[in-house]
Amino acid sequence: MSGETRRDPWHLLSGEYPPGGGGVGEYTALLARALAAEGREVHVWAPAAADVEEAPGVRLHALPGFGRAGLARLDAGLDAFPSPRRVLVQYAPQAFGARGMNVAFCRRVLARARRGDEVRVMFHEPFVPFGWRRPQRNLLALANRWMAALLLRAARAAYVSTPAWERLLRPLAPASLGALRWLPIPSTVPRVDDREGVAAIRARLGAHPGGVRVVGHFGTYGGMVAPLLEPALLAVLAPPSRSAALLLGEGGSAFAARLERAAPALRGRLHAPGRLGPERLSAHLQACDVAVQPYPDGVTARRTTAMAALANGVPLVTTRGRFTEPEWLGGAVRLADAGDAGALAAAALDLLDDPRRGALGPAGRALYEREFSIARTVRTLLEEVPR
Repeated sequence: MSGETRRDPWHLLSGEYPPGGGGVGEYTALLARALAAEGREVHVWAPAAADVEEAPGVRLHALPGFGRAGLARLDAGLDAFPSPRRVLVQYAPQAFGARGMNVAFCRRVLARARRGDEVRVMFHEPFVPFGWRRPQRNLLALANRWMAALLLRAARAAYVSTPAWERLLRPLAPASLGALRWLPIPSTVPRVDDREGVAAIRARLGAHPGGVRVVGHFGTYGGMVAPLLEPALLAVLAPPSRSAALLLGEGGSAFAARLERAAPALRGRLHAPGRLGPERLSAHLQACDVAVQPYPDGVTARRTTAMAALANGVPLVTTRGRFTEPEWLGGAVRLADAGDAGALAAAALDLLDDPRRGALGPAGRALYEREFSIARTVRTLLEEVPR
């Protein structure tokens, strides 16, 4: 660990930040607080309504976006701090505006590196793929690669949310840049110890030993996941099963209605509480006997919904695919091949009936703490990087 102090600030650049934005913003907020808890002074530069002391040790600096005015304000703000500044970019190409083609932002980051700032880049996503089915996106794909190359030239250290991105980005990186290190995306739903709350939720769902089991899913029920989740849940809930489904996250109510149209007998067994705060979401996750989390390209450490299940000690059934990291293969979760809804349902049914199911939640939680937690992220970031 380096010998830095609170007088050595970290400057986090993000295209989004709570209460607005999505997963990258939530991750940035979690990281900012974790660095501050380690005694670091943290400044976040992101679109916001006003400057605010967002948490102890964390100052949010409001930008009007990352157009010309926003970049000018960002430069002026950073230049008010002693040089060299440590700048960590939370990068996803679409997060910085300009329809995912904000080359000017990436050029500005490179200029700061050339002036002596220590630039680091966390690649949440690298670029959109080329393709012929949607040729109009090929200009975006080309611009994304240019942007990634500029940031890699600027970076003293670069990180990726999954090792799969390292394979894509390495051809764009200068030979002088060391290995692109893996920083898994931790859960943004911390475990809350609320046994009474969990018991109350299970009671409302009719869950009890030898009776109703609660099958959970947490997500947005989008077009990539829903086609696999729907047949799997219909199979898991089909007679003679008495299980209930707890559909967490925005879109849960619409998905429940879709399941009821496909199987009217499921009315009364599908529960969708809507958007919940982190504490209530933690309690609802813990109320599940299993979580079924399919991903079309396989579970990876950038899937925060899977991370939430692990962090909250929920036995997890998920999918393995081309991007799945080896850490998932050690037995702490149940895996089915991506794209096989029947195998996914069979794995969930088998786990529900497995008397050893109770041990899988703690095993998954131990895997999370060891390999994927925010503590691991902070340890990696605080290691010295070559000059």
